[in-house]
Amino acid sequence: MAIFSTAQLAAFVEVASQASFTRAAERLGISQPTVSQLVRALESRVDTPLFVRGRRVELTPAGRALLPHAERVLALAGEADAAVERAASEERARLWLAAGEAIATYTLPPALASLRRRLPRLDARVVVGGEARILTALRSGEVDAALLTEHTSPPDLERVSYARGRTALIAAADEPAGDRPLELRDLADRVLVVRDRDTINRREVDGALARAGVEPAGRLEASSLEAVKRCVEAGLGVAIVPAIAVVRELELGTLRELPMRRPALEFDFALAWRRGEPPAATVTALLEELRAE
Repeated sequence: MAIFSTAQLAAFVEVASQASFTRAAERLGISQPTVSQLVRALESRVDTPLFVRGRRVELTPAGRALLPHAERVLALAGEADAAVERAASEERARLWLAAGEAIATYTLPPALASLRRRLPRLDARVVVGGEARILTALRSGEVDAALLTEHTSPPDLERVSYARGRTALIAAADEPAGDRPLELRDLADRVLVVRDRDTINRREVDGALARAGVEPAGRLEASSLEAVKRCVEAGLGVAIVPAIAVVRELELGTLRELPMRRPALEFDFALAWRRGEPPAATVTALLEELRAE
């Protein structure tokens, strides 16, 4: 069974196209003796001449029979190279993101783990910060996309929702169960443990309280979500936090969720990128994973 190299077939097809070994060599960027050698090797493989060599190079009947098959093989080889290159490019793909602490800690890890199973060589980075840091990173091109909520929606960003979210009012595990669902006005006599002012959570919680005309008895500011939860566990106050951030503590019983007539905040989680620029393939793939969670 004859086995042809793509180099032999490429030389054969180009000589047939140009009707000249010299012009074929120029087109292929190799020397004319190399072209002749490749064609002779192919003729040796098929054990018959493929060209009539003279003033004008012409195909023999065997050459004419081989030509469409050679062209098809070369086209398939090109498609194979392109497919491998696409796969390798995807494996080396970059995905740089910005997100607030809650989303970066509790939403992104499982989604990135699923994405990495699809793209083992994925180069992923996450910038964690407050709203101003997130928007600066996205607008400057430092990151490819950002994970936000619907309450952050500047007009220069495209935003696609991927899940619905809410806040939870949390208290220490030994907090007595109330006799009715609470409302925001019930926080007027409580100390509220809050995030620092630059965070999306703090801005949204302050806004909800202001709209309800409620001023807590006091505020205890903590620089991280974990610090907020530890302060609440210690009985230093209550807190309004994203529900995704306290799933484990509620399951373990180290915190209690106080029922509210309605959540202090409800919102869409969204993935955003710069308006006018199509999202990178890795951003689209991440969106699929987030929606599947």
